[in-house]
Amino acid sequence: MPSWYRLPRRRELGCVLMANLLALIASWGLNAWLALADLSLVFLSAVLACAVLASGHAAVLSALVGFVTFNFFFTEPRYSLLVSEREQLLTLCFFLLVALVVGRVAGESRRRMQALGAARLAEERERLRSALLASVSHDLRTPLASIIGAASSLRALDAQLSPADRRELLDSVLGESQRLDRYIQNLLDMTRLGHGELKIERDWVSLDDMVGSARRRLASALEGVALLQRWPAGSLPLLYVHPALIEQVLVNVLENAARFSPPGGTLEMSAATDETASHMIIALTDQGPGIDPTMREKVFEMFYTGDGSPHGSGLGLAICKGMVSAHGGEIAAEAGPEGRGTTMVIRLPLRPYTAPSGAGYDA
Repeated sequence: MPSWYRLPRRRELGCVLMANLLALIASWGLNAWLALADLSLVFLSAVLACAVLASGHAAVLSALVGFVTFNFFFTEPRYSLLVSEREQLLTLCFFLLVALVVGRVAGESRRRMQALGAARLAEERERLRSALLASVSHDLRTPLASIIGAASSLRALDAQLSPADRRELLDSVLGESQRLDRYIQNLLDMTRLGHGELKIERDWVSLDDMVGSARRRLASALEGVALLQRWPAGSLPLLYVHPALIEQVLVNVLENAARFSPPGGTLEMSAATDETASHMIIALTDQGPGIDPTMREKVFEMFYTGDGSPHGSGLGLAICKGMVSAHGGEIAAEAGPEGRGTTMVIRLPLRPYTAPSGAGYDA
């Protein structure tokens, strides 16, 4: 059976009744100032509303309901389906004809827009899937290959290895395992962000504790650089945040800064409250090549890795943005001092933040 001859769904029926009730109320209020033909445009608006909010089927049904309602309440004799004047009968006929055509056209346009949106969504999902597979193929397989290689050497050459060589191989296994764990954690976090399942379970915590924990997790990644903390210990107010999530933000920005800093370079981290004492501002400056001003927003997009750099999955900063935003904060990439390197600036509110309704976060 063609879709136009099916029974209306509950949502469509509700939309039709509500739209025509509102049109009736509006027309009743405007009846003293508008001619009959002008009042028909109010009911025509109800048809368009049903086409946009429900479906083309609802729009056609709204045209029929509007025709009966318009005839019953506004043509002479009133409160009857009879029409005594020829001009009013013509107005009714033209209204029904135009409403049916407009309803069908608007409904078809809505259907096509939905189909186009679905096609674009499918295309975007396919693009993300391809990017994810490319990321997994490199960022997960590379540490796995290193782990397998080191473990194989330990098993096959155990008798020939010196204690120093054996320790070096074990350190390689541990470091690559930790690196693999961070990649997997990033993938899981991005999945939770994408599905709106990230739970914000807040607690009072000091920045010193979170930075200390992040440094311990990144001990191997930070070996080649010096990290300087530019604030006195215990001088900052406590943050009311999800400790694990903000710690993950710090891990991601620190690892990213260390990756792009030269061997023997220095990372400088500063923290302070703003002038109104409403936010804590955390800044991390590296000595890397910097980020082009036109790319400073793009680096927070999923799977963006700059100029095709083989390092990183392109998820770390995207996750940082999602986690900081869930707390009501902001993160931005700025030029380093004197135009050298990059400064990542994180602003976190010191007052509790409630996520907007429907944002998918639980505060």
